[in-house]
Amino acid sequence: MKEVYAKVTLYAFKNLLKIADQIDELVEKKAFSSISDTSPALKQYEKITALTYQKRVVLSLAVNIGRALGKLSASEYEYLDYKYFRGARNSKTYSFDPSSRNYFRIQNRVLKKYAFIMDRGGFTDERFEKELLAIDFFREMLKRVTEKENARKKCAAAILSKTVAIADFRIA
Repeated sequence: MKEVYAKVTLYAFKNLLKIADQIDELVEKKAFSSISDTSPALKQYEKITALTYQKRVVLSLAVNIGRALGKLSASEYEYLDYKYFRGARNSKTYSFDPSSRNYFRIQNRVLKKYAFIMDRGGFTDERFEKELLAIDFFREMLKRVTEKENARKKCAAAILSKTVAIADFRIA
């Protein structure tokens, strides 16, 4: 699984049950509106079954993420908890310093391990693209994560170019 897809699943994890509930509400609305809907019954049925399938995918993702997180050690989980879940930031003390360089290295290593576990668990890039990108929430989440990554890369490139320019100035 690509790291960007892994990030999307981690950011979405705490909202997956809410998404499933919203899909249930949509199914209920579609069912009740089918009484006054003049479109063919087959089309209405296809819409409802497509929504039901999306709910199944979301719940399957929740189970897969839970299994993958369960395979991480407590200290590895702590890094993901700090970065992606943010629920206990103020109420919990962590065993690491989030401002250290080592934190970012370990965080990236843990993310890669999580992505590997998800991939081995059957949640591959192809499955993510086929099943989850059909859901608006995940398309939007992927867009946001990608934009954030691109902004971070631009910032790092700008800092690097200024550092090189300063070094060149000192040499001359």
